[in-house]
Amino acid sequence: MNEAALRAELTRIAIKTYTRGLVHGTGGNVSVRLGADDMLITPSGVALGDTTEANIVRVNLSRLDWVPNEPYIPSKEYRFHAEIFHARADVTAIVHCHPPYATAYAVRKMDIPYVTDAAFKQPAMPHVAFAASGTTELADRVGASARANADFRVMLLDEHGIVAVGANLVQAYNFADLTEELAQIAYLAATIPG
Repeated sequence: MNEAALRAELTRIAIKTYTRGLVHGTGGNVSVRLGADDMLITPSGVALGDTTEANIVRVNLSRLDWVPNEPYIPSKEYRFHAEIFHARADVTAIVHCHPPYATAYAVRKMDIPYVTDAAFKQPAMPHVAFAASGTTELADRVGASARANADFRVMLLDEHGIVAVGANLVQAYNFADLTEELAQIAYLAATIPG
């Protein structure tokens, strides 16, 4: 896809992530690889539901600088997106969100039980130890986890949320959505007596 098409698809997936309730307020971020050297990422301080093709920011993956797009700057998590893209050549898209049930497991530092086929037979979901959002420490931890778990599709950020990756934006979104469904079913099943 060319840049214009990727901006349109990124906008659609960002809005879908927000309307599905996988993130609230101005939390979360979505990115897509643009060629070998760049990524497009949602802007800082803008709700995913308010993403437009015009407010998306283009970031160089090596230099970590961006094409000026006043008044917008990239999401504060742009560093960990770059770390994942460096670690995983097969990853083209990333959805980072805070879905309530999956995030509850991340807050408790618990694995999400694989209780249904909705687990989509994915590899284990690694945990990333807590570091403050937007910091190089978090980016370093996410990058180390991506390198150590070369086949992950979703990682749990302890006390924070989840990161889903995919070969395209739809796949990354679907992994995030299915993870939340799995977490919700696992939680509800655990509350039913018997």
